Amino acid sequence: AVVVPRTAAIFERIKSEELFVLFALGTVFLAAALAEAFRIPAIVGAFFMGMVFADTHLAGRLKVKMESLRDAFVAIFFLSFGMLIDPSSFSSVVPMLLIAAPLILLNDLFLTAALAYFIGFSGRASTAIGTSMIARNEEAILYATVGARAIQANPHLSNDYAAKYLTPFAGILCIVMSSLQPILMGRSDRIAASLAKRLPKSITFGAELVKRTLKTVIMPNFLPIYRRKRVFQAALIAYSAWIIDLTITTGPAHLAMSVLTPILIFGVWASARHAFQEPVRHTNYGVDGGPLSRSAIETFVLRIVVGALAIVSLVAILWQYYWPVTLPILYAYFLVVVFSMKVVYRRLGLGVGRRVAPIRLVHRIPAARSWRAASGRR
Repeated sequence: AVVVPRTAAIFERIKSEELFVLFALGTVFLAAALAEAFRIPAIVGAFFMGMVFADTHLAGRLKVKMESLRDAFVAIFFLSFGMLIDPSSFSSVVPMLLIAAPLILLNDLFLTAALAYFIGFSGRASTAIGTSMIARNEEAILYATVGARAIQANPHLSNDYAAKYLTPFAGILCIVMSSLQPILMGRSDRIAASLAKRLPKSITFGAELVKRTLKTVIMPNFLPIYRRKRVFQAALIAYSAWIIDLTITTGPAHLAMSVLTPILIFGVWASARHAFQEPVRHTNYGVDGGPLSRSAIETFVLRIVVGALAIVSLVAILWQYYWPVTLPILYAYFLVVVFSMKVVYRRLGLGVGRRVAPIRLVHRIPAARSWRAASGRR
């Protein structure tokens, strides 16, 4: 809050373009050197320095003056990374690739797209967002570099893991996913239309309920009835920070935070219930707007949202002890979501399927037959 604005002000007062470029490069190299001093890869320090200055008024000037140098250093970076890859090790990472690629497609094409749909985007826009995030570029290589450095620093692991598995895997993964991304993006509309046709009506209806509710809470809205959402947004920020701390802590601190997590989840549930009351009351869901319907919608949306947050915390707690147990937990939550959507669909009278003729307790005689019986005719 102090160093970055003052440094940006000093840069803005530099009129000479040569000095501006030299100071910019010096700052980047200084960040890389400090990262190396703390046993962090230099590329991480330079990367975060770029993120810091990207939010200042110098971003445009830096982009213009440093573009040629950026391209040169990017070429050097990819060349140096490629030299670390042994082509003979490709066969050993193919099984890892066959597992990772479908998981990435599942995560971005379905989960990311579903999240984008829930917060207010249309079906086509959500699918486009999901397909655009499939590619793995320099971020994957950056994480692979950090992971390789961590493996080399761990005395309990052989350094062959970094060179034989991690680096070739990151390189092949970037090539494969970056090749699939433009193909899937070009067909995002077809994918969205295909999903819309094949998904059950209960799922599409339940997703629409969540979307219309969260859209009024997440998206900017300055109406007085939606001001309650600020408390919920603050609770989400605090909960996210708690999950990060829960993930990185170990030992007694992790156990203590795990015990206190249900209290925090209850606070998030209370703030979400307070924030959803007015939006649920004033949102047009296209169904009967009676009190029972509104109450069912509010309960359903709370179950989906708070349940997802609770599952995230449960995974963060159990991951350090035995990570395979998180897979059935996630699958169980998926089943709960599907069952809840089916229940709310039927409760609102939209998922009953084929109508059945009403059962009559007293058999009615047709008018023609009753007249013939009264007149003695057959």
